[in-house]
Amino acid sequence: MKPFFCHTNRPFGVIRKVVVVAGLLGIAVSMNCAPAQAVPGRASRGDAEAVLHASGTGGAAIRNHGPVHGGSPADIDGRVSIRVLQPVDGRHFCQDDWHVILVAEHIGGDKSFTMQNAKAELNSVRLDFFLDGAPLATERTSIKRFLDPGFFELEEAYFFQQGAIMAPGDLTVGPHSLRVVETDPAGSGENDITVWIDATGTGACL
Repeated sequence: MKPFFCHTNRPFGVIRKVVVVAGLLGIAVSMNCAPAQAVPGRASRGDAEAVLHASGTGGAAIRNHGPVHGGSPADIDGRVSIRVLQPVDGRHFCQDDWHVILVAEHIGGDKSFTMQNAKAELNSVRLDFFLDGAPLATERTSIKRFLDPGFFELEEAYFFQQGAIMAPGDLTVGPHSLRVVETDPAGSGENDITVWIDATGTGACL
């Protein structure tokens, strides 16, 4: 069967694209994180790292079997993760939170779909990232088995995420443009959105 490539946005929503090779991905943006103090009651660096490295493994298990809060790998309320897809365009985030700007790329099929199949497809994907027009480097996780394939109506699924941890202050108050250019054996495409960072005591910081 043809592989399913799925681009996730928030954990409670999904955009699915069925193609033979990877289609347009969301964006993940990386910056060097300056030291920052955690703000009580706000998302921490540990929360952001958990979303980047465990939202498809531990986060999937939490979504399936227990309550979820903003600081968990599942990030149900979408406070930590900035996934650059159209449903996130125009969203507001708080300057006091740690964030991870990222994309998740999923692929899968029936029970015969293997890790080897997934690596053959996903390793061919290249992503180039831009924040406010400037190119940025990102961290890419290893390809892992996705623990909730039924979320995409699949029997077996695998994924990687690519993104960066953003400390409070890395994204200044106001609008920021995010863009990804994705290249794979089928060609290339891009996705663009704008997000807003709200000041302490306003908007998403309330």
